[in-house]
Amino acid sequence: NDLGGDFKGVGKGSLAADKVVEEIKRKGGKAVANYDSVEAGEKVVKTALDAFGRIDVVVNNAGILRDRSFSRISDEDWDIIQRVHLRGSFQVTRAAWDHMKKQKYGRIIMTSSASGIYGNFGQANYSAAKLVILGLANTLAIEGRKNNIHCNTIAPNAGSRMTQTVMPE
Repeated sequence: NDLGGDFKGVGKGSLAADKVVEEIKRKGGKAVANYDSVEAGEKVVKTALDAFGRIDVVVNNAGILRDRSFSRISDEDWDIIQRVHLRGSFQVTRAAWDHMKKQKYGRIIMTSSASGIYGNFGQANYSAAKLVILGLANTLAIEGRKNNIHCNTIAPNAGSRMTQTVMPE
């Protein structure tokens, strides 16, 4: 799932997702793309179920930035970050959860951030969402254990499309 917008979440296109699908298929794998928002978790998971018949792994990696110093964050900038990062992770994971329980198997990877752990100037909204994801993942790891559902969090600190204006080369 990649809406193909820029790192701020502006615009929409399928090019980024289509490139990944094409590369996987070229190398002999099977892949499909879904162009819905992560807030439409049921649709995202349905795409996987329709293509593969089951869902074994969820990687919650959707993200955008709305960097502003704390006193300048608008309600809109706060809310969109929470919707994409936190609500998106919640919606997709919840949509997959019961399928994983029935299978007695599932792997969930949540993407947090070093900003969520240590903070970063101009990223109070982003840092808050990313730390909450860690708490969600820890709880899911406990709840999923009895059904062989593992949930882990990664907190990378690396350059990407999303960080190109805030991290020097």
